Amino acid sequence: MSDSTAGPEREVEADALRTERLRDVASVAYSVLSFLLRFGWRLGQIAVTGAAVVVAVATDKSRRRAFKQWFFLEGDRWTIVGGITAAVFLITFVLARTDIVGVGQSGFVTNMFSAFISGLFSFVPIVITVNQLTVSQLMESPKGLREQIRGVRTLRTELGALQDGDGPSPTEPALFLSGVVESLRRRTAELRRLVDGFDDDMVDVVDELVDTVDREADEIRSRLDGSHLRLIVVLLPMMGGPYSESINRIRRIRAERYDELPGRAVDLLDELEELLLSLDVLRQYFKAIYIQQELSNLSRLIGYSGVGAFFVAMYVIMVFANGEPLPNAPVLLDGLVSLAITLEAIPFVILLLFVLRIATIAKRTAAPGAFTPREETPERAWNRPEEP
Repeated sequence: MSDSTAGPEREVEADALRTERLRDVASVAYSVLSFLLRFGWRLGQIAVTGAAVVVAVATDKSRRRAFKQWFFLEGDRWTIVGGITAAVFLITFVLARTDIVGVGQSGFVTNMFSAFISGLFSFVPIVITVNQLTVSQLMESPKGLREQIRGVRTLRTELGALQDGDGPSPTEPALFLSGVVESLRRRTAELRRLVDGFDDDMVDVVDELVDTVDREADEIRSRLDGSHLRLIVVLLPMMGGPYSESINRIRRIRAERYDELPGRAVDLLDELEELLLSLDVLRQYFKAIYIQQELSNLSRLIGYSGVGAFFVAMYVIMVFANGEPLPNAPVLLDGLVSLAITLEAIPFVILLLFVLRIATIAKRTAAPGAFTPREETPERAWNRPEEP
């Protein structure tokens, strides 16, 4: 074959190869673009639904109360993280497509992700501080550890003596708390029967006390629907309980009606006071364990997500260093940059949501003992259902 015929044939083969490659690139770009459009459509539906939910929550007091309870305390942290990051992606993508944010400008993108890297480095001292705080709670002398273990054992022994049944009390927090609640219910029922034949004033005072304690016991029991529950599930129904108020009522009844009460009723009041005090101690103990576990988990999550966000920012800067990539696919570029910005936001969202729950729990259980701050009263504790 002569060179005159071989040249055109090679050009035809090269053109065919280029066409095939362009077809492959177009197919990949079409697939990615279709995915982004479907993803954006789903996010749009979620946004519309979310807007409707926001309007409904903002105009209804009970819904606002339920939303606060879910967002600050009961809601799964990862579900909320996913919702916030999806909103970040959708907002960024819409702003990019409407040219409000110029994600196609290489200088702007590199500067923005350089700032992200600087912000991520500030997470290093946060992780170190959280770990130091957690470790400091563990660094006890042998004498201190022994006293702590003895204190817990003494509490278990005292509560076990007030519970029916043979053998030691369970070690699982949920089962142990269920036993304490059942002991409360049995004593309130017996106390109500003992004063049933007394004067109306005595019956009214005792009924008020019994109703308050039973309502608290029922609230806790309704949440403890099994064993092996997470500690946060055990802790939440104990928050905002009127323990101090009930203890003061017991002391008032005992002081004002001591001569009128039968001996067994006085014993029941003493046992109820001890059980309520023990519930308050358990709440503080479970809170300390939960916060320690949550801080350890938080430092690990910040470390994982922070390292991932750092590498994403680094690769984005390298891609945009030579100018705008994908000049012929602006929708794909906007989607990828929006996704990268969303990934950068994840460590900050994780930190915010976990710290919010820890701080809320610490705030609502800050005062053990005989005093009840305004924020811990049942009327102010929006993590509890409204009383009838």
